[in-house]
Amino acid sequence: MASAWFMTFTGTLIAASLLAGARSSAFGEEVLSAEGETPDMRIEVRDLKRSGDGTVTLRLTLVNDSTERFDHDCGMRDPDFSDACEAFSGGYLLDGANKKKYLVVRDSEKNCICSNVANVEPGKKMNIWATYPAPPAEVAKVTVVVPLFEPIEGVPITGP
Repeated sequence: MASAWFMTFTGTLIAASLLAGARSSAFGEEVLSAEGETPDMRIEVRDLKRSGDGTVTLRLTLVNDSTERFDHDCGMRDPDFSDACEAFSGGYLLDGANKKKYLVVRDSEKNCICSNVANVEPGKKMNIWATYPAPPAEVAKVTVVVPLFEPIEGVPITGP
């Protein structure tokens, strides 16, 4: 009898510890995230969604779990363009199977189709996004590369 109780108790502890280390999204899937160069900073992928116009939109959340303000110092913009310092234009998608890099979409005046990035206060979050040319339909996953953060591999592309 004590043995059965111990097995049940141990199983419950193992399950609880596994759940404590896992984060899940609103859709019940594991959250894809990457640590930043700044300790206790991370990005979390909200989604990468294909649209009918030949583009995909990447939505991320910047999470600042540190005790210091996250100041990106223009580090998230594309240095090859005269984007505003706050532009989230430096990230890209990497299609490893086809050896192709997808840069942010730009309008006729060369402005990025992306959000701005503000400094993130300690304990706060910020949602950001950018639009990219869509990889071919047969590409189901890509690597997301964001300046100042580790790459996130295996990000699924959803939508039509």
